[in-house]
Amino acid sequence: MELDHFFILTEPGAPQAALLSEIGLIEGTPNDHPGQGTANRRFFFSDAALEFLYVRDAVEAREGPARRLRIVERETSASASPFGLVVKTASRSTDAPFRGWRYYPDYFGADQYFHIGENSDLLEEPLCICAPFGASSPTGQPPPADTFSGVTEVRISVPVIQPSSVLETIAQCERISLRLGEPHRMEIVFNDKKQGQFRDLEPELPLVLRW
Repeated sequence: MELDHFFILTEPGAPQAALLSEIGLIEGTPNDHPGQGTANRRFFFSDAALEFLYVRDAVEAREGPARRLRIVERETSASASPFGLVVKTASRSTDAPFRGWRYYPDYFGADQYFHIGENSDLLEEPLCICAPFGASSPTGQPPPADTFSGVTEVRISVPVIQPSSVLETIAQCERISLRLGEPHRMEIVFNDKKQGQFRDLEPELPLVLRW
């Protein structure tokens, strides 16, 4: 597995993205997810991307093909994890890296799907997703600022003590680490923290940046 991108659920419009722009991160183009009931704002790095995901159409999110993701419940529940981790496989093998189910988005080709971890009903855990092999990355995005060019590590804190096998498996992916028994929080480490700086964005976002 390789880290592809990761996301944080936010309120509609993701106004919190402005907090990252103020620090110096460069925002890319937003995106809409037909049939999924969501949209996003995105920040691209040389080796990953951060997505602020929000509910655009609650009915579509609850009743459409992505209903098992339970995005609305996750967005509205204070105890639910607001995070998602998306990995990709390094080969065309049909073996999924963890147990789960297939989600065929309306915005994919007919034969492409996300493999969703079977822990998707465990709202206290982040969504664990494997992207299809060979899925293309968005093009025409602005290059990241040098300070935030590379993602060294993504640390996810969860309040659970005994994680599911899916979460344990995805935490074995390089650049992903897991902290148990702690409040929901994401920490992103850029460029090995060479500048020795950090910014805690709580309470607006459960996010800490280190660079």
